[in-house]
Amino acid sequence: MKHIVSVVVYNNPSVLARISGLFGRRGFNIDSLSVATTDDPKISRITITAQGDENTLDQIVKQTFKLEETINVTALKEEDSVCRELILVKVVTESSFDNGIVQLADEFGALILDITAKSMILELTGTSHKIDKFMDAVMALCKGKDMRVKNVCRTGITAIDRGV
Repeated sequence: MKHIVSVVVYNNPSVLARISGLFGRRGFNIDSLSVATTDDPKISRITITAQGDENTLDQIVKQTFKLEETINVTALKEEDSVCRELILVKVVTESSFDNGIVQLADEFGALILDITAKSMILELTGTSHKIDKFMDAVMALCKGKDMRVKNVCRTGITAIDRGV
């Protein structure tokens, strides 16, 4: 079962290593990890997605909360949260681009960040499902043409719970 855990911590050295170590020792494989400072540079929010059972998740939440740097730990439910990812995709071609990739970007709401005679970098922010569909569409568009995906950079999920 996929779990999303939001951890708010004091921004101290090696706090991320200690938290990710807790996941590893409990047999959780971290699928994605997103971390950045909040509006207060002394505090960071870590968003972790991992697969595992409920009992293990409960133990990780409890153990993470015991760390001295931890301010708050929340196991988020996707349906009660706003969850987003970011992807950057570089598409290259042997000749000039056709409008198919531009139309695809427009259809998904992707931004074209950079365009040259033989490459284009696209950016899309959305749910994991939307990002997956976008990548499938880009790969399908490139198939059979002289275009290919050269690079993909995908962030992990970042999430925040809904409501007050």
